[in-house]
Amino acid sequence: MTENSGKENKLFNIPKVAARYAAYKWYDKKKNTRGMYHNYKYLESVNKNNPDYFFHLSKLASYEKKWSQALYYVNKAIELQTSNNKAQYFFHKSQVLRKQKKEIESLNCLRKYLQHRPDDTEANFIFGEQQFKKKEWKKALEGFERYLKTYPDSIDVIFKTAECYRYIEDYRNAELQYDQLRKKIKLVKDKQKKANIYYLLGLMKMYNNSKADISDLFDNSIYYDEKKNSTNLGIGVFHEAFFQYNEAIEAYKQDLQKDKKNYLLLYQLATLLDKLNKIEEAIPYYYSALQLYKVEASWHYALGLCYEKISDFRNAAIWYKSAIDRYLNHNEETMRRYANALNYLGETQKSIAAYQEANLFKKPIFATNVQQKNNISKKSVRYAISYEYYEVENNVIFYESLSGTRMMGNPYAIFEQILYQSNFKDYIHVWVVNSFSVIPYEFQSLNNIIYVKKGTDAYLKYISKAKYLICNSTFQPYVTRKPNQFYLQTSHGIFYKTVGRDSSETPLGVAGATRNLLQATHIIVPNEFMAEKQPKSYSIEGIYTGEIAKVGYPRIDITKEAAKEKRAYIKERLGLDINKKTVVYAPTWRGTTKSQNKFDTEKLISDLKAIGTLDINLVFRGHPISNKLLKEVKIPNNIILPPPDIQTNELLNIADITISDYSSLFFDFLVTERPIIHYLYDVEEYTKERGLNLEENELPGAIAKNIDDLLQVIKDKLQNPKPNSHYLNAKERFSPYDDGHSSERVIKWFFYGETDGMKFVDKKENMESYLLLGGELTDKVSFSKSISYINNLIKESNSVSLIINKGIIQENDKYSLVKQLDTRINFIVYDPNTPRTIQEIAAIQFLQNQYASDSLILKEIENISFQREIRRLLGDSRFDNVINYEKNNYYWNEIEKSLKPKK
Repeated sequence: MTENSGKENKLFNIPKVAARYAAYKWYDKKKNTRGMYHNYKYLESVNKNNPDYFFHLSKLASYEKKWSQALYYVNKAIELQTSNNKAQYFFHKSQVLRKQKKEIESLNCLRKYLQHRPDDTEANFIFGEQQFKKKEWKKALEGFERYLKTYPDSIDVIFKTAECYRYIEDYRNAELQYDQLRKKIKLVKDKQKKANIYYLLGLMKMYNNSKADISDLFDNSIYYDEKKNSTNLGIGVFHEAFFQYNEAIEAYKQDLQKDKKNYLLLYQLATLLDKLNKIEEAIPYYYSALQLYKVEASWHYALGLCYEKISDFRNAAIWYKSAIDRYLNHNEETMRRYANALNYLGETQKSIAAYQEANLFKKPIFATNVQQKNNISKKSVRYAISYEYYEVENNVIFYESLSGTRMMGNPYAIFEQILYQSNFKDYIHVWVVNSFSVIPYEFQSLNNIIYVKKGTDAYLKYISKAKYLICNSTFQPYVTRKPNQFYLQTSHGIFYKTVGRDSSETPLGVAGATRNLLQATHIIVPNEFMAEKQPKSYSIEGIYTGEIAKVGYPRIDITKEAAKEKRAYIKERLGLDINKKTVVYAPTWRGTTKSQNKFDTEKLISDLKAIGTLDINLVFRGHPISNKLLKEVKIPNNIILPPPDIQTNELLNIADITISDYSSLFFDFLVTERPIIHYLYDVEEYTKERGLNLEENELPGAIAKNIDDLLQVIKDKLQNPKPNSHYLNAKERFSPYDDGHSSERVIKWFFYGETDGMKFVDKKENMESYLLLGGELTDKVSFSKSISYINNLIKESNSVSLIINKGIIQENDKYSLVKQLDTRINFIVYDPNTPRTIQEIAAIQFLQNQYASDSLILKEIENISFQREIRRLLGDSRFDNVINYEKNNYYWNEIEKSLKPKK
C-alpha cells in the first residue's frame, strides 16, 4: 500500500469515526451503557495511544459485565500511561479482578493503588474486606482502621475491627470495640447482630477477667436472639456457635440443673459432646433427651451412630430401627447401617431383609432407566411399591384427621380412649400431622406413637402396613385399602352445608369422598338425618358393602364427659378469668373449594373487637382450612387463641356460649344444652355459593344477622342460658346417640366386631347392580342412545352407578347428556392417580405397544395392577353387569376385563 493510499483510508474513515462518536454521545445522554460501549470501542483508531480512552473503555465493559474485555482494556491503559497517574487504573483493575475471582491479583493491584492514595476510604474498606475473607486479620485491621478515621460511626466496620482483634487474641482492644458498639446499639437494626454484639462483649470481658455486667450482657444476647433458640438452650448455644466449647458444655450443664426435662437442651449437649468425639459422655444425654421426646428420627439415628462408634451393635441396631420407623422419607444409609449392625450380631435373615428394604425404590430388573427416572419420584408410584412390599401388621393403627391439620375429631377421640387400655398396650399408633408443632406435649415421649406427614414415604409405608385405618376426611387419592385391612370412616361433621351431589359446585360428586366411603369397611353416622344424607350425597347407595352404624360421634364424648381435672387444666392453659363467662367463636371457611377458600378478615377483626368489649372470656378458634389466610392477621390482644393441641371439643366443654355460622360445630355443642348463636351475616351469599341443607327455622340456637344483633343476643343468653323446647327438639333430632359412650361402642364394633345393642343403616336390596364405565364419554352417540335404557334400569329398583371423569362438567355437550340421567344414579368421579409400580409401568407399556403380548409374566403383572385399581375405585363393591362406553380406550377395556361379576 502506498503512503498516499494510507492517507486516503484515514480520510475515508473520518466520517465513520465521527458517526460512531455521535452515536456514543447520544447513548450517553440516554444512559445506555450497552450502546456507549458498542460505539466507543470503534474509536480506537483515533485513540490508540490514549491511556484514558482505554481506561474509559474498560469501565464501559465492566458496566456490561464483560470482565475479560475490561481487564484487557485496563491493562492497555496501564501499559500506555507513562506518568505516575496510574493509581486509578490499578483501583479499577483490582475491582475487575475481584469479579473474575482472582483475589490475589486483585489485592496486589489494590496495594499499588493505596501506595499512591493511602487515604481513599472506599479502597481501604475493600482492602479490609478482602483481607478479612482471607483471614489475614492484622492486614484487615490496617484497612478497617484507616476507613474508620473518615467514618468512625460505621457499625459494620467497627464490628469487623472487633472481630479482627478477637481473632488475633487482642482481647483488650476487642472489648473496647464491642463496647463502642454497645453504646451505639440503637443504630444496629439487625436483632441477631445485636445479640452477637452483647454476647461477644461479654465473652471478651470473660477473657479479660472483668466480671462487671457479664450476666446482663448474656441476658441481652438471649433477649435479641432470633436464630439460635437460646430461649430454650441458654447462653451455651452462643458459646457453641462461637467455638467456646468448654464454656458451652458448662453452660448447658448448669441450665440442665434448673430444668432437667428440657429435652432440646439435653439433645444440644449430646450433639456437642458427640461432635467433640466424647461419645461415652454423649450417649446418656441422647438417651435422656429421647425419653422425653421421641418424634424426630434424626435423634434416634444419632444415638444409634454413637453406639456403632463404640462397637455396641446391639444398641446400635435398636436405635437405628427406631430411627427407620420414624424417618419421613426413605433413608438408605440408616437401613444399611441397621443391616450391618444385625450382621455383626449374627442375625443374618433380618440383615438381608433390611438390605432389601434399603433397595426398595431401586430400578427393577426389566424396567428401563428412563422409566425409572420419569416415575420414581411420583407419590402414586412410591405408594404402589410400598403397597406391594409391606405386609399388613395386626398391631398398627393409622389415624388421619382433616389431612393432618391436627390430632383432632373422631379419630382422636377413639385414639384417646384406647391408648392406655391394656388390650392395646402392644399397638403402634401412627398419626398424620402437617407439623410436629401440633403434637400435644403428653404424646411426645411415648414410644408407641409415630408421626408422619402426608405424602411422605413414611405415610405410604404405614398406610400400607396398618391393620386398622381411621379417617374423618379423605386419604390421598392413590390410597387403596388392602383386603385384610379395616377402615373406619368417621366423617367430620353433620351436613349443615350441602356436599357432594347436593352441592351446586360438585353436581357429579366428590371423587375423594366417594372413593373413601367405598373403601371403608366401617362407617359411622350420628343420626337418621346423616344416615339418609350421606349415602346419597356421596353416591354409595346400593353399592356400599360395609356396615354403617348409628352410634353418635366419638368426639362429642369429649364435649359431654370431660373430667373436672381436664376442664380445669384447659381453663388454666387458656388463662381464663374464672369470674367471667366464656364464649367460643368458631366460624367456618368461605369459598366454593378448599383450594380457593377465602375469608373477610377485616370483618372478622371488626367483629372480634366488638365482641371483645363485653365482659367475657372470648376464645376464637379458626377453621383449619381458613387458618392459612389468618396467619398474617393481627388478632386483638384480648382475644384468646387456643393452641392447636387443645381439641375443639375440649373448648366446647368449657364454653358457656358457642357462636358459629355454617359450621357443623354447633351440633357438637347441642349435648351441653348451653346457648348456641348462629351468626349468619352473609347467609344469602353463602347459600347461593355453597347451599344449606337446613332452613333457619330448623336451627336450634338464636340467629343474628349483624354485629349489633349478635352483641344483644350474647347479652341475652348470658342472662338466660336455659334451652327452650325448640333447642331440645333439635338435640333429640341430631344427637340421639351422643350419650358419652359413642367411642366405647365404636371401639367394640371396629376392633372386636361386637354389635350388641347397636343400630345399623339398612342396606337396600336391589334386583341387580349395574356399573357403567363412562370415562370421557368419547362415544357420545352410543351413550345418548342408552340414556332411556339407563333411567329405566334405576326405575326398576336396580342399582346403577356411572364412573365418569370430572372434566366432563366443562364440556357442555357431554354434561348435557349426564344431566338427563335419573338423580338416583350413583356418580363415581374418576381420579387419575392410579398407583403403579415401576415394574407395572414397564409391563403395561410393553403390552400396550404389542412388544410382548404373549408374555404370561407381563400379563400377570398387568392384572395385579388393574385388580388393585378396581379396589381403589370401587372398594369391595361388585356388580352383576358392566357396560363399557369407552371401547377404544385401553384403560377402560382392562378395567372391564378385570371386573368379575357376582354370577
